[in-house]
Amino acid sequence: MNSEPLPPTERIYSSAPRATSPSLHRAPYLDPQTGEWVLSRFADVQAAFLAPGLCPIGAHAKDPVTAKVRDEQARFRAEAISALTAAKLALWESAFASQARNIAAALPIWRAIEVVEEFARPWSIAVAVQVTGANGNDAQHLARLAAQVSAATAKPDDPDLEAPAKAAGAELDEMLKHGTIPMAGPAFVGLSQTLPCLLANIWHALLQHPQQLERLHETPNLVPKALEELLRFAGMVHVLHRQAIEDVELDGMRIKAGQRLRLMLGVAHRDGEQFEAPEELDTTRRLVRHFTFGSGPHSCAAAPLLRMATTIATRSFVEHFTSVEHTVPVFLNGGEGFRWPAPLYVIRREDPPRRT
Repeated sequence: MNSEPLPPTERIYSSAPRATSPSLHRAPYLDPQTGEWVLSRFADVQAAFLAPGLCPIGAHAKDPVTAKVRDEQARFRAEAISALTAAKLALWESAFASQARNIAAALPIWRAIEVVEEFARPWSIAVAVQVTGANGNDAQHLARLAAQVSAATAKPDDPDLEAPAKAAGAELDEMLKHGTIPMAGPAFVGLSQTLPCLLANIWHALLQHPQQLERLHETPNLVPKALEELLRFAGMVHVLHRQAIEDVELDGMRIKAGQRLRLMLGVAHRDGEQFEAPEELDTTRRLVRHFTFGSGPHSCAAAPLLRMATTIATRSFVEHFTSVEHTVPVFLNGGEGFRWPAPLYVIRREDPPRRT
């Protein structure tokens, strides 16, 4: 994965992914430059997720989406959902938690730790191996292939990444063709590469709000509830695209077949009509809704798995780590597809984790 820092203008000192203002939360409008409908209010984005005539499409996809493609997407989604049974999730949950504790406990207490590269990424690769049924001896090679695919996803506007990503994806699919879940190749990419980037965003938010980090350290059983607010506040994907495969009525707006929509998730997550004090991180916030894992028929098929894994990793993070006294500049890495903050330095706590 390309982790070179962006120019200094991309240096960040706050976990807020996008500064927003009331003017950004406006009625849907047609962008004259791209020809896309732009949706930024929470209610409008929610309506788009629920509309069956709208299908996911890449930011720079050239071929139109058809009903056949929509049906194929639905089939893949149904297969993935059926493969991720409650019994499997329960079995994995125990293993993931044990792996997280072991990796964290093995890290030194005498120096600063780059928590994404030294904790989140190796743990996520182990998770990817277990979920996909990959050969553990191939883990590092698979991770390198996945990193090439992920780099192109993060920067879809970089043509130099397209060919290497395509070749890496084909090799990944071949190596995992006998995987234990459908579409094992993309699953390995998501778990080994996208998951640690999501964790980086969440943990950076907590490091920027030390009082809330310490509160969760003292009461780690609050992490599952707090995670929903963290996903709203610090989700790493801020824009998704849809295309109408038929004429669609969306809250009185007529979307013609073939037209595209740009869903501004990052802006919708800061909509003052939906959230009180939306620019603030409040891990005690109640009834939090967000689109980090999609919504409705367009929700991520792996959402239960990702939510469980993210909860386990974040609980381990608040139990074992805290911020360093002297921080270094943090940069946003990635591109239009998604971004994540790095480096993230922490120190391992000397006090034992609280198992409440």
